[in-house]
Amino acid sequence: MGLRSEGREPSPPTPRNLNSQPIVGVVDGGLTARSYLPAEAWRAPPFISGDHADHVHGNRVASLVVHAHGWNNKLHLPELHCRIGTVQAVPKATANHPVNPEKLISYLKKVIADRPETKVWNFSVNEVDPIDPNIVSYLGHELSLLAREHGILPVISAGNKSQHNKGRICPPADCEAAIVVAGRQYTSSGKPGAACPISLPGPGPEGMLKPDVSWFSKLRVLGGLELQGTSFATPLVSTLAAHTFTNLREPTPDLVKALILNSAENESFCNFLGWGSPFHGHLPWTCAPGTVTLAWRSELRPGIEHYWDGIPVPSQMVQNGKIYGSATLTAILRPLLSEEGEGNYFASRLETTLQYRHNGKMKNLLGSMKESQIREQEARDDLAKWHPVRRHSKTMKKGVSFSEPTMRLRARVYTRDLYQFSKERNADLDPQEVTFVLTLRDGSSNSEIYNSVAQQLGSFVESAVVSQDIEVERRG
Repeated sequence: MGLRSEGREPSPPTPRNLNSQPIVGVVDGGLTARSYLPAEAWRAPPFISGDHADHVHGNRVASLVVHAHGWNNKLHLPELHCRIGTVQAVPKATANHPVNPEKLISYLKKVIADRPETKVWNFSVNEVDPIDPNIVSYLGHELSLLAREHGILPVISAGNKSQHNKGRICPPADCEAAIVVAGRQYTSSGKPGAACPISLPGPGPEGMLKPDVSWFSKLRVLGGLELQGTSFATPLVSTLAAHTFTNLREPTPDLVKALILNSAENESFCNFLGWGSPFHGHLPWTCAPGTVTLAWRSELRPGIEHYWDGIPVPSQMVQNGKIYGSATLTAILRPLLSEEGEGNYFASRLETTLQYRHNGKMKNLLGSMKESQIREQEARDDLAKWHPVRRHSKTMKKGVSFSEPTMRLRARVYTRDLYQFSKERNADLDPQEVTFVLTLRDGSSNSEIYNSVAQQLGSFVESAVVSQDIEVERRG
């Protein structure tokens, strides 16, 4: 059977073993495979009739949502199980049954509102034509509004290359609130490798850094077939996201998304791989040996500098007066959006950096805060200025000299085009929600850095969430 799996086809987990597992809403061709019906937690009234629905695709995606590792036991995948919420909304390609986007969104509004316990929704389906680089699609925009209104996390495939499109992701992969998943190959040892040759690349419209992540797209699925496509990479991330929700004390979609993005391995964004794959042996809600992760949410007033002081420089990262190891900072703004997905789609944006002190001066360790200092087009092209996700990662190979044992995080929200919200100035706006995740790594295989930082933060630490008083200053 090749590297993906060996042995007989796996048997689906029993209902008894699935009862406590999280649910993923699967918006696809429906579920008809009898062997997987026990994994179904609920079923919505169909949007597409059984005669026209793509049951084959829906069954294959369902098998991966339930237990992808069982079908692909030679690949480096976490052993996670999920239940399924069935949303039969995707027609067969041969059915000649076009989907009306407005009717689909109206249908999804009811289905999602009726299932508040389901926090992750898998969309392994895309429109045929590529995204418009200047305008967000109707589906992408409406799914973002749905996600923000109901506190859900859509996980959406990037799309596959076709005769219609070989160069850019397809809607609704331009949904800002979603995790968009591209495909990638695997190495001889079953770990993430090069980009999938048929996976569509980003970026998205309005400077969106899409896809967000990538994972195996050539997988063994129900029926024993080995198939390739971003449709099959997406359930891997959906399952991981559903379990991340379950394992957090106070989960939100942006916190789950930030933890998953923070777990990816790339230090810079790639149009084909996004930030990389979110699993390298340790789950997003855990701290790997030699790492510590701080996560928190805040309400930031636009136009005001915000600071979090007192973040320790871990002694495990210090050698000869320099900081070594690596660090990753992911911050997600819940942005103000223009109506109908038109130009200048994002009406608010975030700048953030992790700073250290050296010889009495503050210097940036992660993030430059240069988005407002350089020309607008350059800032958009090089720094994705208006993208609501800021992700900064760095390995200190040569060490960074510092003189004080603590760091601080600095952040500021900027806005534009406030007239569309009947506002005149930042003071008229409500505070903007921002989620931060910061991971520090000492490069070792022990956990002393975690204990060290936890002890130094003391009462500010509570179940992987850091809450500190915010020092606010007005500048200019």
